[in-house]
Amino acid sequence: MKDSHDTPSIGRRQAWQFAVVPLGRHGDELEVLSTATHAARAMRFIERVLGLRPRVRLVSEQALFEALRVRFPFEGGEHPGVRPGSFDLGQAPLGDSGD
Repeated sequence: MKDSHDTPSIGRRQAWQFAVVPLGRHGDELEVLSTATHAARAMRFIERVLGLRPRVRLVSEQALFEALRVRFPFEGGEHPGVRPGSFDLGQAPLGDSGD
């Protein structure tokens, strides 16, 4: 079994797309940062794609943006179309019904 420092691989695109920053794994749980606005979507991603139970720590949009910027940087330092204070990931990706 993996310890708390061994987290599943979450790519840069997935981290920004699902507004999630992994903190650590605890047994079959993955502890992550997300916002109240994006927590449900982040939890679905963790359950459906990674097959783990999510443990979400809610943070402000600014705090999540900064964590994403540091842990999953894009060239130029920012994700296109996402700015602090207006953390809007836009439309759901194709195939995501939003449930």
